[in-house]
Formats: sequence, C-alpha cells, structure tokens
Amino acid sequence: MEKITCTTWNNHYLDEAIQLYLDVFTKDPWNDDITYDDITSYFERLLHMNTFEGYIALSESGALLAVSVGFIRPWYKGIEYHLDSFYMASDYQGKGVGTVFLNAIKKALCQKNIPSIVLDTDMGYPAEYFYRKNGFEQSENGVTLYGSTKNPS
Repeated sequence: MEKITCTTWNNHYLDEAIQLYLDVFTKDPWNDDITYDDITSYFERLLHMNTFEGYIALSESGALLAVSVGFIRPWYKGIEYHLDSFYMASDYQGKGVGTVFLNAIKKALCQKNIPSIVLDTDMGYPAEYFYRKNGFEQSENGVTLYGSTKNPS
C-alpha cells in the first residue's frame, strides 16, 4: 500500500472534497440524488459550526483520497465526536486505506481527550460492515429516529 498522509481538515481541499463526495455517493450502493450545490451547502453548514472537526487522507502525490467530517458534541459523560460523513475514493475502497485513516482519526481524537465516536449508517450497506470490522458496535439501547417539523399537531 502506498504511503497515506492523514491530517486535519484543510479548506484548500474543499472543492475536491465536494467532488469526491459526489463521486462516491451518487454511485452504487448509495445512488443518492444530490447536486454539487447540495453538498456545497452541506459543507458550508458544517464548516460554520464552532465544533466542526474534519480530517483528510492524501496520497503520496497529494491527491485527496478520503474525508471525514463531523463535530464535537457534549453528552452527559463529557464529549464525543459525531462522525457525520466518512468517505473514500472508490479506487481505494477495500484496500485497507479506510482502516488506516480511521485509526489516524481515533488517535487524533484520543490526543484531544475525546474518548468516543458516534455515527449512524444504513444497515446492510458496506459501511456498516466496515465500521463493525473496525470495532464499532450497535448501541443496545439506542435507535435513530426521524421526525418532520412540518404540520405539527
């Protein structure tokens, strides 16, 4: 495997990160119906959060390979990292790069005294198996619920 450099977010890579997001999530298995403007707005919202925390993985040549964006959030036992999006160039999926990148993120968060990562993903998708393989477990007590704010009773 080529040498991968994992580092904290750098706005220099914003446009590449948006394009990589589109390249990954508009194809199988996700097939999301999203546009460049949608993802630009998503990143702008995340980047404006004062708790934003992001990471990137670069190839030896400096090409963007992977992105992790999220935010630090409080909970009753302290703080945790909410991993909102974690994605990698298709050519590098299934080759161990994701595990190297995730381990670098875990190490960086641990050094900041952030003891845990929380995330949600779709059941049965490759991402679920990736996270489980890398030590994540489904919460025994938790469930992710969604509700609309339109037409409240």
